[in-house]
Amino acid sequence: MSQGKCLVKNIASSVLPEAVGPIKKIQGDVMFTTIYKYLIIIVLFIPLLSMGHELEVNKLQLALKADNLNATQQVEIILRLANAYQNLGLSQQAIKILLKAEKIDKSTLLDSKVYSLLSDLYLTVHQDVKARHYIDKSLQSLPKNAPAIIQATVLNNLGNILTIEAYYAKAIRTYAKALKLATGSAELSGRIANNISYAYIQNNQQNEAVNMLLIAEQHFNSLADNYSKAFGLIGVGKLAIQLEANKIAYQVLNDALKFSKQYNRLISYAYGFLGHLYEKQQRYTEALQLTRKAIFFAKLDGGSFFSEQNQASEILYRWQWQLGRLFKVLNDIDTAIETYQQAVQSLQPIRQEMAIGYRNDDLSFRERIGPIYFELADLLLQRATTQTDLKAVIDVIEVFKTAELQDYFQDDCVIKSSQTLWDKNLATNVGVFYPILLPDRTEILLKLSKDIYRFNLPIGAERLKDEVNEFRFELEDYSTTNFLSYAQRLYKWLIIPFHNLLKTRQIDTLIFIPDGVLRTIPFAALHDGNDFLISKYNIVVNPGLNLNGAKSTKPAKILLNGLATGVQGFNELSSVTSEIESISKLYSADDVTKLLNKQFTVNNFTTKLEQTNYSILHVASHGQFNSDLKKTFLLAYDGKINMNKLEKLIRLSERRSEPLELLTLSACQTAVGDDQAALGLAGVALKAGAKSALASLWAIDDDATAILMQKFYQQLHVKQLSKAKALQMAQLKLLKYRNYKHPAYWASFLLIGNWQ
Repeated sequence: MSQGKCLVKNIASSVLPEAVGPIKKIQGDVMFTTIYKYLIIIVLFIPLLSMGHELEVNKLQLALKADNLNATQQVEIILRLANAYQNLGLSQQAIKILLKAEKIDKSTLLDSKVYSLLSDLYLTVHQDVKARHYIDKSLQSLPKNAPAIIQATVLNNLGNILTIEAYYAKAIRTYAKALKLATGSAELSGRIANNISYAYIQNNQQNEAVNMLLIAEQHFNSLADNYSKAFGLIGVGKLAIQLEANKIAYQVLNDALKFSKQYNRLISYAYGFLGHLYEKQQRYTEALQLTRKAIFFAKLDGGSFFSEQNQASEILYRWQWQLGRLFKVLNDIDTAIETYQQAVQSLQPIRQEMAIGYRNDDLSFRERIGPIYFELADLLLQRATTQTDLKAVIDVIEVFKTAELQDYFQDDCVIKSSQTLWDKNLATNVGVFYPILLPDRTEILLKLSKDIYRFNLPIGAERLKDEVNEFRFELEDYSTTNFLSYAQRLYKWLIIPFHNLLKTRQIDTLIFIPDGVLRTIPFAALHDGNDFLISKYNIVVNPGLNLNGAKSTKPAKILLNGLATGVQGFNELSSVTSEIESISKLYSADDVTKLLNKQFTVNNFTTKLEQTNYSILHVASHGQFNSDLKKTFLLAYDGKINMNKLEKLIRLSERRSEPLELLTLSACQTAVGDDQAALGLAGVALKAGAKSALASLWAIDDDATAILMQKFYQQLHVKQLSKAKALQMAQLKLLKYRNYKHPAYWASFLLIGNWQ
């Protein structure tokens, strides 16, 4: 997506709706998310629209403008329009118009319908709290004598939310009530039965799940031979494959082919899932034939979910991925690579939509999309013999990392520099570590100047994850040295293979581009048996290979923000005042602005950043990085500053001609093992448009923080050292204190971004 497009508000911010929609759906255009995400949930039942969704929207918008509409007619049209919007994936548009309907005086039955659909839409855009709020309102408004079909749809929606909340047993009971009320609609009954089956799977009740699938199959088979019947049977087949109920899967998918008729998308799904069934049974010849048919019919489907130019990319890439896996297992590596590359190419036009609007409550973005990229990287590594081959591997992983950052920040315009560390001729004293975590091994690439070196570590991702999580857990405990065995083992695995090379080339600065769980640890605390890694090298962390420009030569202006007092349920940070005062003394009075305690309000913070182009922004306050961006914040005296607010204040604009030189967050924290939260921590500088960020993985002793920060700024500003060297000097300073030599006091601070 071009930067120009990024300047225009993306009204389709939820282009791929959840498989939790009210009409998820008898429409071909939403087939992908409904079936492929396992959770096949229906809230409102409406007939299949004979016209295109766009025409339906235009028709309803025109009808809504009529002057003689009463309240009931107006709300009924709004409900239909919201359904049409959601069919197009425009969940935010649907929510917006339903919020208007919420304010119209209407019957309690219409209230219940509006609240139920709002609940589902909020579930679609992953706002579970609001979804729960509106389903409760829907239940409260629902008349006791409401039509059974309406009661069924509302209870089904409640079951959806209970499933998302992981109350599986309660969800099953709720779905069962809905099923009894849905007897007037075989289609809705079939979909509720599918939902119950899914809940049984989540509750580890496999036999019950299979039995409920048989009931769903009966309901769908009672329908006329049409699109809806085929759609429902394919949904049954998908869950049957997951349950390894192979006979059911084979039967319903072949039946679905009979009823799909001219619907190329349904034919593609039926063939594709049959191919997947045979893949799991290791019947690779048949699987190849079926998967190729699925790709053929996907390419014939012109009714793209996104736009005509994307065609059926949202299903095509999955069958290409499946085909690549088949070639891989048949040891045709060259063809497998070519097919994987086609899958990635098909995924690219919809990657932003998936990052922003496609949500799965069972799988993270990395779990859902990452395997395509890492499996391709694995294949490329298997045949890599040149530097160019290794560069191709990095390119694949970097594309994924960009998408992952977009997913975390829910922003497809996280801007990355066109220049990267891989393209740049590095200074002779700098080394770039690029680990790639694979199921059976860890590949480590090291760039020194123009050369790339490779090492194959026979430690798979799961074992490395366990080791790293234990290291991080023990590292935060000031009272023991249990971390040391893990620190030495990780040093042996990651650093020793390149030890002699680093020494020979006189490397003194290491830039780590960590992936996955490696984002959650400070490499500074790795230990060779005698010394910590920080004793030998300046250490920098980057979320990717992006490079944010050289250090500015202009005089530094610094905005110091601190919260020493306890507010909003957070503890006091008693040394914040001394931290702010000691840093301010290093700069001339004209270059320093301080906001301390009651002065550090959201409004004052905003005003200062809008009035002055500061080069350094320092925040000494509680902060939290969470795998959920909505729970990521910095604490001000009177409220919380989220990442989107921070970005708007310091991002390049007409007012700010140069990027922020340094963003320092001196008391933030992430949870052990939460690599998504650590991704946000590492990506904050990139998101906010700062060249560098200095932030902590966990909250540490505030006295130690005050010392480290004062020393860091002294080295940076007074002695004019690089940021990386200044941090190294500050951490080594704490190491010399008897009370602070444990790495729990100093290792949590990471320098992210430009090290100069």
